[in-house]
Amino acid sequence: MQLRVLGASGGFAHNCATTSFLLDEHILLDGGTGVSDLSLEQMYKLDAMLLTHAHLDHIAGVALMLASVIDKRSEPFKIYAPAVVLNVLKTHIFNWQVWPDFSQLPSASQPILQFCEVEPNQPFKLFGLEVEAVALTHTVPSFAYILSLDDKRFCFCGDTAATQALWSRINALKGVEKIFIELSFPASHSAIAKVSGHYDVGALATDLVQLEYSLDLHIMHAKPGYEQQLLEEVAKSERLQNLNVKHCRAGDRITVL
Repeated sequence: MQLRVLGASGGFAHNCATTSFLLDEHILLDGGTGVSDLSLEQMYKLDAMLLTHAHLDHIAGVALMLASVIDKRSEPFKIYAPAVVLNVLKTHIFNWQVWPDFSQLPSASQPILQFCEVEPNQPFKLFGLEVEAVALTHTVPSFAYILSLDDKRFCFCGDTAATQALWSRINALKGVEKIFIELSFPASHSAIAKVSGHYDVGALATDLVQLEYSLDLHIMHAKPGYEQQLLEEVAKSERLQNLNVKHCRAGDRITVL
């Protein structure tokens, strides 16, 4: 099963599409502006999204997509997230003022959007996969999703700063082979990283000491303009290099399950 990178940037600029990944052609992991890389025909095939948190750079693409496919879907597109995340969407985004409430369109009886509440730390089934949400540390409630198929597992993280619950859960499972995690700022910008709830290079390297085994580390969410600096700093970090680091780029396809 492949994961396609639609967007992996932490901001909006030329050639920078924000976080959105496509799993098996029909499940989105976050729905940032990278969704615009899909054709209409590909959008019609989407079934669901696992949403890590409700910040605009992770939801804008899906919100706009729904307006493009409103008359083409026979089944609702489902957004899965903990209640604390879904409530933000209902109150502040799909509220008829910022954007239409697609859970009521084209009609209340046959909407094209369905909200599906997830209980953190309680695994659930999604199209044959086992999925578990784990809380992270950000300026708003943010979550990671650990996805499993048979004996294979990978983890996809929302925005986060230093976190303990995630590493504890990964250590307990012992079989997570890949993690997709943010790295927004270089070490010299640790102050703004901390106040905005993001990792800088030093903080991520320090946090990863909690891992009890090695895995593939797929880095995403670089703030525009810092991409090259992050590449260089990561290359010099002994701790990060020991984890087989890869930097996500739009268009990449990674076998995950």
